Amino acid sequence: MKKIEYFDYQKVAREMKMPLSTLKKIETEVKAEFPKDKMMFELHVLRAIRSGYWQKRAA
Repeated sequence: MKKIEYFDYQKVAREMKMPLSTLKKIETEVKAEFPKDKMMFELHVLRAIRSGYWQKRAA
């Protein structure tokens, strides 16, 4: 996994029991939007995880 520098979104994903495949999809989508800004990338991945929207889609 990539080194976390600003926001430990991977810990939050584990705590919320997010499937790794879902986390990877979110990372890919956010990386396309913020390819050169690590802080914004991590922040937006964290926000997507914490939103819980992914849980509703998986149900």
